[in-house]
Amino acid sequence: MPAPLTFAWRNVLFGADRSDAWALYRLHTRAYPGLAAAGKLELLSELAAFAVSVEADFQLLRVSRGWSATDYRRGAVAGVDPRWGFPERVDALLDRHEAAVGPDALARPEVFVAVALGSPGQQWWKRLARDFGLRDAAGLSQRRMDAVLDAEAAVFGRVTDYLDAERATTRELQWLIRRAFHRAGREPWLDEFWVPQALVLDADDEEGGRRYVPFEADVLRLFDEPIDVERDHIRSGATVQTTLVLGALPETVGFPGRQAELLFAPLEAVDFAVDACVAARWIPNDRALALVRRKIVDADHAYGEEAMGDHGPTAQTSVRPDLARELEEQLAASDHPPLLRAQVSYVVSAETPEELDERVRRLRRELAPIALHRPKDVQFELWQSHLPAQRAALARYDDILLPEQFGAMVPTATHAVGARSGLMIGRTLSGSRQPVLFDITEGSRESRAPAVLCTGTLGSGKTLTAQLLALHALLGGSKVVDLDPKGDHRMIDVLSEQLVEQVELSADGSNQGALDPLRIAPPDLRVELAHSFLCELLPSPVPAEWQTEIRAAVAEVADRGGRSCTQVLRGLERGGDDARAAGKAIDVHARSGLLQLGFASEERDVDFDVARPLTSLRIANLTLPEPGTPRTDLTQEERTGRALLRLLTVQALHVASSDWSRHKVLIVEELSQVIGDQLGLSLVQRIVRLCRSQNATPVLVTQVVDDVAKLADLIGCFFCFGVESDAEAGRVLRLLGLDADDDASRAQLRSFRRGRCLMRDYDGRVAPVQIDLMDPELLAALDTTPQRAGHGPLRA
Repeated sequence: MPAPLTFAWRNVLFGADRSDAWALYRLHTRAYPGLAAAGKLELLSELAAFAVSVEADFQLLRVSRGWSATDYRRGAVAGVDPRWGFPERVDALLDRHEAAVGPDALARPEVFVAVALGSPGQQWWKRLARDFGLRDAAGLSQRRMDAVLDAEAAVFGRVTDYLDAERATTRELQWLIRRAFHRAGREPWLDEFWVPQALVLDADDEEGGRRYVPFEADVLRLFDEPIDVERDHIRSGATVQTTLVLGALPETVGFPGRQAELLFAPLEAVDFAVDACVAARWIPNDRALALVRRKIVDADHAYGEEAMGDHGPTAQTSVRPDLARELEEQLAASDHPPLLRAQVSYVVSAETPEELDERVRRLRRELAPIALHRPKDVQFELWQSHLPAQRAALARYDDILLPEQFGAMVPTATHAVGARSGLMIGRTLSGSRQPVLFDITEGSRESRAPAVLCTGTLGSGKTLTAQLLALHALLGGSKVVDLDPKGDHRMIDVLSEQLVEQVELSADGSNQGALDPLRIAPPDLRVELAHSFLCELLPSPVPAEWQTEIRAAVAEVADRGGRSCTQVLRGLERGGDDARAAGKAIDVHARSGLLQLGFASEERDVDFDVARPLTSLRIANLTLPEPGTPRTDLTQEERTGRALLRLLTVQALHVASSDWSRHKVLIVEELSQVIGDQLGLSLVQRIVRLCRSQNATPVLVTQVVDDVAKLADLIGCFFCFGVESDAEAGRVLRLLGLDADDDASRAQLRSFRRGRCLMRDYDGRVAPVQIDLMDPELLAALDTTPQRAGHGPLRA
């Protein structure tokens, strides 16, 4: 049997017959489960449009790249800041991740498409072989090689008109070939310096220029692996592999739906790697019409014969003539679409024949009721058809597909979500359980919306996830400021005392003025924040005259450089009746309790030690209202609590902005309490924008999703955990840009608990994810659920 490939030049591959040239491209995948129905239809349309416009035979390969602990470690270590990071602790964390994941974890699928560089149904390549000298031992002339590359450029333009594609590299070609021998095993070794070579000769013929004589051995040595061929499988190295061919497809299927998504749903539903191949011959419209009209005649004959029987035609025979005529009408439409003569096949691999048989049974269950054939005595030929730039091995398993049927198989769909490099935070909620990586510096580093949102009902996992992200950031060298109004964050218990500055603000007077808005707020926000704070202390409604006097007094103090709300009270005492009345009402509260934190002494400042990696800000005995409570219904303690929480948030930003060259993480808990009204919304918007300019990532945590709808444009990454009601689920889906009327998605959100969420990453991909710390001891230490909270410190 001739070699499947004889030469490669850049991304152009020459098959067993060097007149058979193909262009190889890598297609970018798209997170599919989180797409709205319109997004899924758009993906189908893009793939179908490619199949219509490519005007050439093509081969699509969907292959699984195995999890590489080495690549994971290399990427994670590269993200550690050498100035402030903890590489030895990151290394220990990676050891735990590697032990939890194991060597057999699946990574993301990769998709390649090879397009024949010739018009289908013609003798194009025979003429090319004669005219270009491809069959000549003297090889390819420079001019004729340029013609082949020009043909590739035209194909590349047609492919990228509809698909997100790149030219494949010779390293990717080497990987595609070598991995075929090691499916279900470790990733193959690759020769870093391998590039196909050709002997360059000066040509003396009429064409002149150079002539290339390929060194076929350069490509052939990629196939230098022993293979034992059995009746229903092959054995290569430590793996056994079998190729399965898809049977006849149903006449009609619904989309979106598992029966249509044959190159996505069944492959992602199993916990082992399955490679898939579509080998398609492109049938132009005129030949397609002739083929369909023959099928109409056949269908009419079958119907007539069965109609003359005693029992009449079967239901299937009855509908075939109508379906064939519908197809004829579609092909005769003004856009003149083609047909595809395609063969869909899968390769399953395992370490033993028994395990292989079990995996075949499981894949068949996922594809049922569509048959999955396991041909005997032709396994090597079928296996070889999964190498790049190959045509279907057995014509008897071909099926006729519309471009829309090919598109509905969504081969570029995945569950993949998260960063390309970073630390692992969980797995996708699919059978393949693909690792999910996250890099909290991605937003600020790539000038995207930096904020991360964690939202969900009580106990769903939002606070635990925020702590996990902050802990990973701290180990990587980020400065973390943790706003912890409820005092239930456990990071301080996980880290050694030398890494933590814990600030617990109380009413004992030792921290008086620590949250004075005229000291901690940015200059352009001081007047507004101080005015809001002082008015918040007064019972509702606050007289308009009082509000005017308070604003005037705040502005007067700020204009002359004052930095204390105590000075504002003194100014009100010197004013008219309304000013004195307002000042007296505020002064009653300012002298006692936690409100002392907002009125700085004119004699001394309150400073914090912010040099340590983690600064935890808490207020003892802070009382907060239930989310959504009208201001008129708030008690004095609740008004005070909400006002101080806003100031604490500004103080956290003040602490985090101490060094712009170092990445910072700011955790903002109880976001709904901070927002509250228009001023609170403006405050949070201001904080997020400042974080973007100051190399910081705010992690916003809230139970109420309504409050963050106006912040959606400033949020780069979403973790949406479980909700209680159907209405809340609809609001979450709208926030993510998904279909709020999707019953299945709403039910899924209502069922999410214990770290399950919909994650939307910085690239806008959405997929269901299970947050997984992969360390029971760390989980017990960080868990905020009282009955499960850990106690002993875990030295980071």
